[in-house]
Amino acid sequence: MSPTCRRGGKTRLCIVNPSQHGGGAELQIGYLVSALRQSQRFEVFYLARHVNDADRADGYTLVRIGTDGRVPFLGYVTDLLPLYRALRTIDPQLIYQRVACGYTGICAFYARRRHARMIWHVAHDTDVTPQTLDTGRNFVRRRLEKWSVQYAIPRADCFVAQTQQQGRLLSRFYGREPDAVIANFHPEPSERIDKSGAPLVVWIANLKPWKRPEAFVRLAAALRDVDAQFLMVGDCPWGPRHRAWRDALMQAIGAVPNLRYEGYLPRQEVDALLARATILVNTSTGEGFPNTFIQAWMRDTAVVSLSVDPDDVLKSEGVGIFAGSEQRLASAVRSLLKDPPARAACVARAQRYVRSRHSLRNAEQLVQLIDGLTLSTPRLAYSA
Repeated sequence: MSPTCRRGGKTRLCIVNPSQHGGGAELQIGYLVSALRQSQRFEVFYLARHVNDADRADGYTLVRIGTDGRVPFLGYVTDLLPLYRALRTIDPQLIYQRVACGYTGICAFYARRRHARMIWHVAHDTDVTPQTLDTGRNFVRRRLEKWSVQYAIPRADCFVAQTQQQGRLLSRFYGREPDAVIANFHPEPSERIDKSGAPLVVWIANLKPWKRPEAFVRLAAALRDVDAQFLMVGDCPWGPRHRAWRDALMQAIGAVPNLRYEGYLPRQEVDALLARATILVNTSTGEGFPNTFIQAWMRDTAVVSLSVDPDDVLKSEGVGIFAGSEQRLASAVRSLLKDPPARAACVARAQRYVRSRHSLRNAEQLVQLIDGLTLSTPRLAYSA
């Protein structure tokens, strides 16, 4: 069968990602699946190792990779055989892969051998640099995962970046330009936005060392004199590798009287929380484009970031505050809490910005790019 033809009028598309649920990349994939379903031009398969059996697959066929949900000790590159076999069985015309890992290289390897097309969507700035995101992983795993990504970069058919900065990094380190820069997208909020309660400062992320939750704990401790509640939301790693770090963090949280750790919340409850929150704080060492920024902006919540400012939008657009140090982070949060008019002006600018740059029109643009790639002339099989 020609790779550009459609079975039953629809293109077979495989979305390949380590997880079906959990983080920002998975949230974006969920919105993409909705847009693909609305287009009615695709037969979608979602291939992942970590799946939630309780979730009903809506708009796609879910295919589990591997025999359990644990992260492989040597990384996702060790799923070469089960992932390759699953792709071979489905025989997709197009593969969409997100989150840089061993799956990135496996998808590129399959696509070149089987005349499929591959689109790789960058999820984090370190995806397109020689750096690794989690230095706590064992050395062999880090090297295998990074080698897999570097193998895929010259072989993927299409690159999509979230920001101009990611495009510059891709060009600088690997000599390729992105085929498109498409900002993350979100639907309009459905919750009632109500800021009439006591001031609430929130931190929302899965608890990982590179997210630096300790910095938020120190922020809450430094602002104990301020009339505000501080709240942390996010899943916490419970494996033995992070036990000492996790226990120390939980002990530190418990020692701050104005701080509470809520644990994991589903997306709908996170959105409801942001609808009443005053300020969202980000303390990560790096990101792609944080989904929580967009969710906050859409719900009149001010954004203050310690180290992350994708494409300098916080500074250039005035849609938040980039602190750069923990001392300035505390000063910025204190100032916004004490100055409601300044906070309202920042929120108003963010409202205009987010609706012009991060609406679901971006999802439609991504679907058009995928559709155009499917119908373009395929590359010849490549000996990998």
